[in-house]
Amino acid sequence: MSKNTSIRDVLAVVDGTASSLTGVDQAVAYAGLYDAALTIVVVTENLAWAAAVDPMAYATAMEVSDAQRKEHVAAVRKRAEGAPVHVEVHALFEAPGLLPGLAKEEGQHADIALIPGLGGWQSDGLRRHITEALMFAGVPTMVMPGTWKPAPITHAALGWNASLEAFRAARAILDLAEPGAAVDVVIVDALDGYKSDQPVPGVQIARHLTRHGHNAAVHAIASAEHGTSDALQNFAFEQRADVLVIGGYGRSRAVEFVLGGVTRELLARQRLPIVFVH
Repeated sequence: MSKNTSIRDVLAVVDGTASSLTGVDQAVAYAGLYDAALTIVVVTENLAWAAAVDPMAYATAMEVSDAQRKEHVAAVRKRAEGAPVHVEVHALFEAPGLLPGLAKEEGQHADIALIPGLGGWQSDGLRRHITEALMFAGVPTMVMPGTWKPAPITHAALGWNASLEAFRAARAILDLAEPGAAVDVVIVDALDGYKSDQPVPGVQIARHLTRHGHNAAVHAIASAEHGTSDALQNFAFEQRADVLVIGGYGRSRAVEFVLGGVTRELLARQRLPIVFVH
């Protein structure tokens, strides 16, 4: 059992297909570590949106979508039977106008949101929409590789670039990691142009984490030919970190961060759990 008392409400979002049920198992196990309440939202793609111009096709699509929703919810509820924590299962038809509601009604009342990574969704587009909605709700969002076995976080890697989002990611570590956890503050290519009269990048946030009882150290690494995302993830994986925590860009660069760039590259070759904080 974890010694961390900050996790009390866990949100998991899955699509309810067979490939997502491993994510249900992981969410139940993660909530069990903290004796936390678990809410699972089952998002079913609403096939009727594509047939809205044809009344007959719309009715048929609605019937198929409703049947899928019931099937997916039933599968998730069955999978979560016997969980050692309180579990609630909600259903939601996926539609662009409804996803912000998911973020507002569910994400803002959770300490962390969990979603399966690649291979855990029938539609990769749906996975991207869910990640975006949750991230902009402000809840730390962990994307879980299918091979991950939940355990208390005793070693975290923090991608650091001194942005407001990176600082929020550091604050998230204070809530997510175990007391006394090791924290690697990882800076990629940030020492270019560094002047000796300036504070070494990352030292101040490492000091802050240390004052909260963690064992923090700064690591400056080069992206070389790998790029920022691969350099971060490879370092975290090779150091055997339990999780990589990274902040998103500011609002003006939100679409680049969520739909492409660092996020896309990290998740395309995911090697460990990654927590995104916006």
